Formats: sequence, C-alpha cells, structure tokens
Amino acid sequence: MLQSYIHWLSIRYKPVIFGMLALTLCLGWGAGNLQITNDFRIYFGKTNPQLSAFEHMERVFGKQESVYFYVQAVQGDLFTQRNLTLIHELTQAGWTLPYAVRVNSLTNHQHTRVTGDELNTEYLVRDPARLTATDIARIRDIALHEPDLVNSAVAADGKATGIVVRLELPGKKDIGKKESVYAARELLQKMREKYPELIIKLAGSATSGVVLGEAVGQDMQVLMTASYLILISGLMLLLRSVRGMLITVVLFTLATAVVFGVYGWAGTILTPVAGWVPSIVMTIGVADCVHILISYFHGLRNGMSRQNAVRESLRINTNPVFITSLTTIIGVLCLNFSDSPPYQDLGNMVALGVFYAWVLSMTLLPALLFWFNIGNRHVNRGEVVWMDRLAGRIIRHRRLLLIGMSCWVIAAACFIPNNEITERWHEYFDESFEQRTAIEAISANLSGVHSLNHIVETGKENGIHDPAVLAKLDAMADWYRRQPGVVHVHSLADIQKRLNRNMHGDKAEWYRVPENRELAAQLFLLYEIGLPRELNMDNIVSLDRSQTLLRVVLRKTDSERILALERAASQWIKDNVSGFHIGEATGLDIVFAHITRRNIYSLLNGSLLALVLISIALIFALQSVRLGLLSLAPNLIPAALAYGTWGILVGRVDLSTSIVLCMSLGIVVDDTVHFLSKYLRARREKNLDVEQGMRYAFNTVGVALTITTIVLVSGFMVLTLSHFSPTWMSGLLLSVTLAYALLADFFFLPPLLMALDKRAYMDSHTRQ
Repeated sequence: MLQSYIHWLSIRYKPVIFGMLALTLCLGWGAGNLQITNDFRIYFGKTNPQLSAFEHMERVFGKQESVYFYVQAVQGDLFTQRNLTLIHELTQAGWTLPYAVRVNSLTNHQHTRVTGDELNTEYLVRDPARLTATDIARIRDIALHEPDLVNSAVAADGKATGIVVRLELPGKKDIGKKESVYAARELLQKMREKYPELIIKLAGSATSGVVLGEAVGQDMQVLMTASYLILISGLMLLLRSVRGMLITVVLFTLATAVVFGVYGWAGTILTPVAGWVPSIVMTIGVADCVHILISYFHGLRNGMSRQNAVRESLRINTNPVFITSLTTIIGVLCLNFSDSPPYQDLGNMVALGVFYAWVLSMTLLPALLFWFNIGNRHVNRGEVVWMDRLAGRIIRHRRLLLIGMSCWVIAAACFIPNNEITERWHEYFDESFEQRTAIEAISANLSGVHSLNHIVETGKENGIHDPAVLAKLDAMADWYRRQPGVVHVHSLADIQKRLNRNMHGDKAEWYRVPENRELAAQLFLLYEIGLPRELNMDNIVSLDRSQTLLRVVLRKTDSERILALERAASQWIKDNVSGFHIGEATGLDIVFAHITRRNIYSLLNGSLLALVLISIALIFALQSVRLGLLSLAPNLIPAALAYGTWGILVGRVDLSTSIVLCMSLGIVVDDTVHFLSKYLRARREKNLDVEQGMRYAFNTVGVALTITTIVLVSGFMVLTLSHFSPTWMSGLLLSVTLAYALLADFFFLPPLLMALDKRAYMDSHTRQ
C-alpha cells in the first residue's frame, strides 16, 4: 500500500502540490476571525468552585477590577500642600476614567468626628489649596493613626499612598479594560509632567490584564521573528541547502497558519497562552521535514537518482514519522487534563499543528522533492565519518557509559523533590514592565499586592449589627494581623470601633465594638447618612445588611503561602465561629492559587496516561514488547535530568513549567523512535549484527537527530528572550529537556540495547 502511494505521488505530484496549497489557504483564511481576550475568567472552567465563590462575592459587593495609582515622595513625606494637591487632583480625575464607579484615596477618606451630639462625616482633605500648616499637621496625625488607612491608603512613614479606581466594565470587557487603562496612562503622564518631583506608577488588576496582552503580543512579534531567523540559520548551516531550508520553512509556516485558521473558523476566543503556539508548532514541525530530507540526501550520497532517493526516504521514514507525530500528539493532548481551558486549547492547537505538519510532510514535501531538483551538494560531505567514529567510541565504552549515565540520572532525580510547586504572579513581568516596578514599590513601601476576602453571612436582615458577630469579626481580624505577611485587615468591626470611640469623646478605652445591637445599628446608620452616595458602604456590606466582607491584604508571596494561610484561617473559623457563617477565603489570588496546584497534579495524571498510550503505540510500531518497554527509559530520562537540574538551579515549578512534562514527553520520543527504527531495519532487513546495526543507525539517523535537536533547542531557547516569565521559563526547561533527550539517545540507549540484546551480541562475536 505504501509503495502504491509513493508511486501515485511520483506521478501526481503537481496536482498534490496545488491541492494542498489550496486546502491550506482555505483553512488558514479563518485566522482573520480570531478573537483574543485578557479576561481572567476564561482561565477557569464553568464549574470551578473558587471562581463561583469569587463571582458570588462580586454580585454582592461589586466588581473587583481596578486601576491603581501609586504615589511616593522622594524627599520628606506626602503631607505637604503640593503633594496633597496631587493626590486630590488624581482622585478627582479618577472619576473621569471610563467605567469608573468608585475612587478611594487618602484625600477622600471619610473621617468621622463628633460635634455635640452629632456624628459628622467629612473628607479628610476637601480643598488642599486652603490648607494651613496646622491643618496639614492634623491631617498627618489622623492618617498615620487611623487603622483603616495605615498600610492601606498611606504608608506607616507617610511617604507613599495609593489611589484605587474601581471599574464596572461592559459586556466586552477587553475593550472596556483597554479604554480604562489607556486613559489612566494618559492621566499618569500628565501628572508626572506636572509633579516631576514625585514617583507615580500605575498598577491594578485591569492594568495587569492589559499588560499581559501587550507582553504576549510583544513576544509574538519579537520571538516569532527571532525563531524564524534562528531556524533558517540553523537549517542553512546544517542542511546546507537553500531549497531544503525554504521547503522546511514553508511547511511549518503553513502548519502554523492552519492552526489559527481552524480556530478562527470555529469562532474560538483565545487567551494570551495561545501566543506560545507559533513557536512550538514551528519548532516541532521542523523535525519531520529534516528526517525526510536527511534520508533523501543520504540516498543521493549513495548514488541513487533523485526520484529513487525520494522514494527510499519515504519508504524508510513514513512509519517513524507517523509514530513520532502520533506520540507528540498524545503528549500534548494530555494538557486536556488541565482545569484551565486556555491550556487545553494550547494542547489541542499544538496537536492540530503537529498533525497538519505530518500531513504536509507526507504530501507537499515529497511532491516538491519530486518536482524540484534540490541538488546533490551533500554527496561528498563528511557527516558519516564523524558519526561513525562516535558510534565506534560508544560501542567500545558501552559499559562505562551505561553505568555513568545511570548514576547521573539517579543523582539528578534526587534533586527533583527540591522543586516546590508554587506560583509567583508578581514575578510574571520583568522590570522592563512598569507593572512589575509598581508591584515592587507597593509591596516594599506601602501595602500588599495580594488579598483574601471572607464573606460573613449572618442569615438575618441587619444581622451584621449583632455584637457577637462584630466581636468574632474583630477577633478574626486580630488573628489575621498576627500572621506573617499580613499587611492590613479591613473589617466592619474596625469601623464600628472607631464610631463607638467617636461617640465617647474619642477616648481610647472606647475603641471596641458596641455592646448592644441597637447602638451598633444606630452608629452605622448615622455613619451611612453622612457618606457621599458614590462612597457608600455597599462595597463591604450587603443591601439587606445580612452580610459583610472581611478583606485581608498580604505582601508579595506565592500561591503555596496563600493556600497555607487560607487553610489556617479555615481552621480558626471552624474552632471559633458558631451561630453564623464565615465563608472560606476568596479573591483572584485564591482562585489562581487553587487552579495552579490542581492543574499541576492533573497534568501529572495526564502525563502518566500519555506515557502508557505512547508505550502501547511504540510496542505496535516496533513490533516488539521488549523494545517498546525498553524505549521508556530514554524517554523518561530527559525529564528526570531536566527537572533534577531545575531543582538545583531554580527550585520552583509553576503552571508554565509543569506543562513542559506534557509538551516534551511526545517530542523526546521522536529521537528514540527514529533511532530504534533504523536499528531494527539494520537487524531485520539487512541482517547486520549488533555493532553493525548500531553503526548503521548512527550513520543513517544520527545526523538528522543532531540537526533536529539543535533546531529544536535553538527554537525553544528563543523563548528565553521573553520578558514574561512563564514564556522564558517554559522555553528554557523545554530546551534543557530536549538537549538531554539527545544525550540519552546517543549515550544511554545504544549501551542499553547492547546490554539487553545479549544473545544477538554473542552470536555476532561467534561469527567473528
């Protein structure tokens, strides 16, 4: 059947070329329909429990999207007339940003004081232009002693502050988010020009989303260009054939275009994660072409005609190329075990790209070889000489290599547990992004960058005024303040304590929750009446006053520390709260922390299943249970070496680096399959002994394996140029894994084969 197909292709190559180009154009045309979103919700499945809890919090207490202006005094503190004027102007301008619904700052903080029997609520700073030195001193004293403000709206030393602009984004959130952030950037620039003596930076969740899209867009432009240049240079250097290089570039470009075209026709909304697809598909797509081209050149070198060289290359490569494509597809499809739809899309898109690259390598590539004369510039090259020498050294030192490689793998595997499974979102962007420098400044000088939120549900209308509820809320806030990394706790109990103190002559001993329900309700009502409508209490209490929100702010940390604090808080609630309900912590940080851990363990399970399926495929492909199982060793060794090395040098595995196991699992099998297929061909078809079979495998496939590995490693190393940590970390780990894969297939697999093939090896020496 294969011979019939090859014969048909050798006759009908022109229709095949035009037909495949037409099909590719039709499929790829859909790329114009693609939509990309930066909405974080698309990272979670519809049934994600943490996302459901977060959305419930937003329904009750308002949306959490925001832009955040950070202001820092370089000299002195912020409590001067000019500096307070800036904060006031920035606060007022914040209301003019698109979709702004609330602005909280130092100047519009609602300060309370009692005049006679009346509770008065007023802006801490209403008109900076009229402030006297006495007024400024009073404002400074209030700000630096008010628990609601210190380490939240103002730093404890008075040198930094933050203005939070809450957003209510429209249905098309990406468009609204960009409008708000772009307007905030314009405002930021104006304020910097007007107040050059102050440090002003922009942060916030909406800003992070926009910057994420910009970072990935920048990567796609820069990294794709760099990938093309490196792949072209590598192919030219290693193939030394302009036409061979051009054919390879055309094929992986077409495969990449089809991936985005198909998803465009399907109307899929992609996330920035899809930005990795071009580099991955381009890099993997090179392998099939190189193996076929190298075998074609090998045929020319042995005196075959061009037509016969193409036929022979197809004959010996069709099966291994199919198997390697299949195993790569199986490996990347295990990303469907992820709880995050974007990573499922990533696996499916790469799988589609690998499949179409295989289709093109079996149709368009040989058809082009039948049509165009690539030439025989490889005829007198010396690749076989050095590859044969390498094979000879490996055969002579097989025992030493087997023992040495085994010890190395065991030693490296001992360091795998050094890798902590965690996520550090604040390190996603390097310092070339202002978002990163803003995060560092906020964490170092003002407040925290992570938050946890607990919904307190009393189950009764106006239940939040119950002194027992307020007392437990106050106790929980105090417990949180004693925990490492907690910077600020915002609680209704603190507001009630302040109001109670105000009503008792501002005496310190009255800074406690009211003793009866009626007083608490009355104080809260008086406070609410004095608030401007745009600064009401709906952001921390429900409309029926049956629920309230406890918000905890943390300094920059990682997902494991956040989850540990969440577990400790849940235990405290279990041990101390009864009669009403305090929910588990929620918020963006909690949602992402949970999905990081769940994803990593899900991907491990998916990798195990992929490993089983790949093993079954290899057993059938190699027609040998023994060799199919034996191939597992060189396929697992690269991951063991890579993650062991990672444990020594980095010591942290996050979501982006955890997917490397799935991404690389199918790829590293490629080298093993091609090597074993050539070895078995030598043993079964040519009746060569073990040593000769080894030399034949090295001579026929060694150069191709070297070329594809260099191209793959170079292609993925391009990702390390990214300023976005998930991209450069995954690119670096993939490169290390693939480099180890070549070492395993050259220096571990041959000695292992010779050690296990004792009978054939002894027979070969008996004949000698």
